[in-house]
Amino acid sequence: MELHNITSASENLVTRGFSVKAFDVYGPSLEKAKEQGIEACCTPASAAEGAQVLCLMVVNAAQVDEVLFGAEGTAAAGSSVICFSTVPPSYQVKLRGRLDDLHKDIGLVDAPVSGGFVRAAQGQLSIMVSGTESAIKVARPVLSALTNPPAGSLAIVGNDVGAASNFKLINQVLCAIHIAVSGEAMALGANLGVNPRKLYNALKDSSFMFGNRVPWQLQRDGIPKSAMTIIHKDAGIVMDEAKLAAFHAPLSAVAEQVFTAALSAGLGKEDDGNVVMLWERLGGRSVAEQGSAKDAEEEAQQPGGEEAIETISDLLNGVYIVAAAEALAFARRKGMDLADVFKVVGTSAATSKPLVRFKDELSWPDKHSPVADQPSVAATLTSLNTVLREGKRVNTPLFLTQAAQQVFTVAANKGWEHEGASIIGKLWS
Repeated sequence: MELHNITSASENLVTRGFSVKAFDVYGPSLEKAKEQGIEACCTPASAAEGAQVLCLMVVNAAQVDEVLFGAEGTAAAGSSVICFSTVPPSYQVKLRGRLDDLHKDIGLVDAPVSGGFVRAAQGQLSIMVSGTESAIKVARPVLSALTNPPAGSLAIVGNDVGAASNFKLINQVLCAIHIAVSGEAMALGANLGVNPRKLYNALKDSSFMFGNRVPWQLQRDGIPKSAMTIIHKDAGIVMDEAKLAAFHAPLSAVAEQVFTAALSAGLGKEDDGNVVMLWERLGGRSVAEQGSAKDAEEEAQQPGGEEAIETISDLLNGVYIVAAAEALAFARRKGMDLADVFKVVGTSAATSKPLVRFKDELSWPDKHSPVADQPSVAATLTSLNTVLREGKRVNTPLFLTQAAQQVFTVAANKGWEHEGASIIGKLWS
C-alpha cells in the first residue's frame, strides 16, 4: 500500500497490521512515517511498486495526473487506485477513461474524505465511495480500517466514479458557506459588543460547523486541524462545477471570494475556522479569548447582549436556509437521488437546523408546501435588513448576509412575501 500526504492515516493502517509504503513531497513527513514503521520511499513509483492498493491523498487533479501518468507513472496492472482527494466529479470520469486506455485492468475508487489530521490518526474518517463492485472489494479492507466508529463512516453511494465526488461536492457547498458565515457572524457579534463565548454558547447548535469551528476562533492553540487552503480549493471546485452546469450558486460564489480574500490577507496557514481573522484584519474586534476556556465560560455568565445574539441568530438562519436550498438544488441539477443526498449531508459536518427542518420542501419544492410555524419570506427579509443595518452601523462587512438578503428579495418580488421562508427552494425549480 502507498499513501501520499496522509501520514496520520498511514500510521493508523500500520497499527492495524497493514504493510505500508509511503511517498510525500514533504521530507519531514516521510521521516515521521519511518519512525512509525512505514517504509518511506523517494519516488511515487517506488512506493507503488508491488502495491495491491494505491491510495492518493493529494491536493488537486493536476497532482493526481502527475502521480499516475507522470514520467514515473505509478498505475500498476491489476491494482486498485483509491482517490481520497476532493477533485471535480467531471475529472473522476475522465480519469476512469484514461486508466481504461492503459489496458492494465486498474480499478478506480472515487473516495473523497473528510475528518482532518486527528480523525485520520484515529482511523475515524468519513469517506464517501463509488466505483465498480470489484474495485471497491479490493479496496474495502483499507477503507474499513480508516472509517471506524464512533466518528468514522463509510458510505457507498454509487457504482460509477464521479458519484462520490458529487456527494462530496454538495457536502462542500454547505461546509464552505457554513464556515464562512461562522466568521461573519462572530465578527458582527464582537463588533456589537457581545461576549464571544456567550454568543457561541447560544448558537452552537445552529449548525455543525458553527459548533465545531467557533471554538478554534476562541481558543487559538496553533494545532493544525483543517487548512484554509483546502476549503478555498473546495469552494473553487464547487464554482467550477456550477459554471460547467450553468447553475446559479450565489452563496457559494460569495464563500469562494471570502476564502480568496482570507488567503490574500495572509491567512493561508490558518485553520479554516479562523476565517474570522479576515474581519479582524479589516479592523474588527478580535474574538480570541485571552485566558482559558474555563475563565471565558465564567465571564460569559454575565447578563447582557441578548438582543444582539438574536440579531446574529437571524443572520445565521437566513444564510442557512439559502445555503440548504442552493445545495439541494445543485444536487437536483446533477440528477442525484435527493433522499440519498440528505442521508449523507444531513448527518454530516454539512448539516444545519434549517437543512434538517426544511429538507422535503427544499428538495422537492414543487411537491411540498412550506412547513407551518416558520417565518415568512417578508419576515425573514425584514430580519436580514435589520442585520445589514446593524452591520453598517458598526462597519462590519456582511458578504453572505447580503447575498442571502438578495435571494429573499427575489422571492418577495415573485409575490411570495406571505409564504414560508423555505419556499425559496422554488427559485431553482
